[in-house]
Amino acid sequence: MSDIPPKRCDLPFLSDDIILKIFVKADPKTVEKCRSLSKAWNSRLCTNLFIMQNYKETKDRDRSIIVGIGSPPSDQNSMWFRPWSHLLEDFHGGLNSRLLMWNPLTRKRRFAPDEASKHCCHVVSLYAFGYLEDNVEYRIVHVHKRHYSDSTMSWSIYSSVEREWTHEGSFESNVQKLGPKSVVDNGVIYWIGWERPNFPEPVSIITFNLRHRSFHEATIPAEVKSEYHSLTPFKEGIGLLTYHNVGLPRQILVWEMKQNGKQNLDWAKMIKVIGLGIPYSPSLLVGKDIISIMETRNGSNCSNDTERTDLLITKLRFIEARRVHLAHRFWQEHVNVKTITLHSNGLYMV
Repeated sequence: MSDIPPKRCDLPFLSDDIILKIFVKADPKTVEKCRSLSKAWNSRLCTNLFIMQNYKETKDRDRSIIVGIGSPPSDQNSMWFRPWSHLLEDFHGGLNSRLLMWNPLTRKRRFAPDEASKHCCHVVSLYAFGYLEDNVEYRIVHVHKRHYSDSTMSWSIYSSVEREWTHEGSFESNVQKLGPKSVVDNGVIYWIGWERPNFPEPVSIITFNLRHRSFHEATIPAEVKSEYHSLTPFKEGIGLLTYHNVGLPRQILVWEMKQNGKQNLDWAKMIKVIGLGIPYSPSLLVGKDIISIMETRNGSNCSNDTERTDLLITKLRFIEARRVHLAHRFWQEHVNVKTITLHSNGLYMV
């Protein structure tokens, strides 16, 4: 041990404004712990402005992948997970049927009536969850359609401010079915619309503005279509990941979609990867990596034997042409991957 006594030094005075700027850049877990240390700071760290600023500064840190698993067929409803740190799922138990909104960081939760229980025999019955642009108010939209041949889809919307289903309406659409996966950006929800038997062909991108409660449909250009299609967050907006595996070479494309103010979408080819493959299952583009899920099933085909499903989550580093295995899980039954969502911690309320 050293015989030199420690020197005493006074810490510089930090104003409340500087401390607040530090908190804005701090990870949400640290902020949540500091809320309980002071009533004055607790009120500051709970304001809507601070919550939005903190999320924008930290949303790209410590991100996770949440996979929605459900029973076949693969295009039916399952567990609906959404970004912005909240999870939305159907909650069924006994005679009760409610929706659960939960922030895993703050442990806060809220329940809402399950609109889908009124449309259990409909061929389309989907939920989507999102926040209004630059706001902490969230809304849930439920879209439903009774028959594939119907040209009208109906919707209803839940508001976190009013805590009830407040509005409903309908819109005309050329698509037979909406895909189960949706992506939210700046208060606008995106789906892929499908048609033809077994719904192999993407027809259009369906969008719903949560603030204005309006639907729009934009045709997918012929040059964009491929064998596999998946919506994904891309840069500060939305992208469409396409892939084909017929003939040589294999090809992965990422298209950027931007609204042009004319209720349509502008398309730009941003990434092209040749010679590498991904499975035909929900995928995400995260930075310079493509996150995918491989499904395999096996069984002895005996009447008493259950079919095992193995899921392998992989990361394709397409610039290096290298694949990395991230996680492996299995179920002793036949299940399908329904959704894959990029999850970021945040202090948003429920």
